Amino acid sequence: MEYEYFRKMMEEVGEVHKLVQKLTMQSCHHLTIEQMRLISFISQNQVNQKQIAKELRITEATLSVRIRRLVDMGIVEKKMNPDDKRNYQIVLSDFGKTIMNELKQDFDHIHHVICQNMTIDDYDAVLNVIRKIKKNLKEEIK
Repeated sequence: MEYEYFRKMMEEVGEVHKLVQKLTMQSCHHLTIEQMRLISFISQNQVNQKQIAKELRITEATLSVRIRRLVDMGIVEKKMNPDDKRNYQIVLSDFGKTIMNELKQDFDHIHHVICQNMTIDDYDAVLNVIRKIKKNLKEEIK
């Protein structure tokens, strides 16, 4: 594959990423995609930080910063685990539950904007290319 094709592909992927981030910030209470993903995960699971980090494939340090920001925003709370006083569960606050309900509608809008006029074949083609790129990178990085 020529370098020029690769460069164009990377530029397009980068621009799509920036546009999705911008749309997300506009539509979803100025939350990042990562924050939305974390809020969604917390809303569906009663878990501690270690379990969240493992599931979301991020470091505990990165997660700690993200959770602190959500705590400061009043979206999540740390609750002491009654069975293990050294362990905190991360849960949505009442405000966080309200935000989560609104995020579902916001995400439906984002999904519609991004995927309008796309067919199942289009989805499959995009996923196929992304999976090939991911496989190539993983094989090289081992």
